[in-house]
Amino acid sequence: MSSSAPPSPPLAAALRRVETVFGGMTASPDGCLQCYGEGELALLAVPRAPLGDDLVRTLFHEVPDHFPDHPAVLRRLLPEFLAFVAGGRFSGMGYLPTGLGRTAWREWPSEQAEAIEDFLDAWWRETLADPDPPYGVGAAWELCLDVHGSTGPLLDVWAAAPRGGTEDAHLGDWVAYRIDELLQDDRYVLPWNMDGEALLPGLQAWLVEHAVDRVAGHADPLLAPKVALLALAPEERWVAYSELVASAG
Repeated sequence: MSSSAPPSPPLAAALRRVETVFGGMTASPDGCLQCYGEGELALLAVPRAPLGDDLVRTLFHEVPDHFPDHPAVLRRLLPEFLAFVAGGRFSGMGYLPTGLGRTAWREWPSEQAEAIEDFLDAWWRETLADPDPPYGVGAAWELCLDVHGSTGPLLDVWAAAPRGGTEDAHLGDWVAYRIDELLQDDRYVLPWNMDGEALLPGLQAWLVEHAVDRVAGHADPLLAPKVALLALAPEERWVAYSELVASAG
């Protein structure tokens, strides 16, 4: 989806669901007056008052202690913020952590948590299906990871995608960008604010199982064999890596 293209029907439906669930909510107009003006905070108490791109982006990334009820602030701004993201206008993509990543949103009422999950799923699918997504797959991956707190929902979509399509092309490019870090067991292949040491082994195992065949058509002919090396213990991996590179000339 380019920034000027309308959202796909699933993404449009997910945005409508977010508006149905969260639209009209308000939050206390109290907050950090060193960071926000009284007029800006007062908008939080006015149902559906437009916050504007700059303010909604800032509020979404603000630390929780700036508000007496941080979850209420997030619920107030979600319809506008997620429409902002889906429209391709979010210039702060890649800036982490997010407000939802700092909030136990899965413990909110089920209709609220399900609306957030529905949006993330639809937006991630649309990103992978777009040959030239507005933010790039890497930035969308990191935002979704931060909100989910897990790689599972994102990798499940990639695993279920048809072979040989745009999703595989994006997977190949993402893996090619990260393969050296993956081979070095670098926890920062995942966002810095996540528990990379706990999540990285699962990501590496998923790539061995699902990505070797999917990236075989990548421009780098060594990419698929390099991914396969992730199945080896580190001390074996680098011997095999040296042999692989040497054999390729």
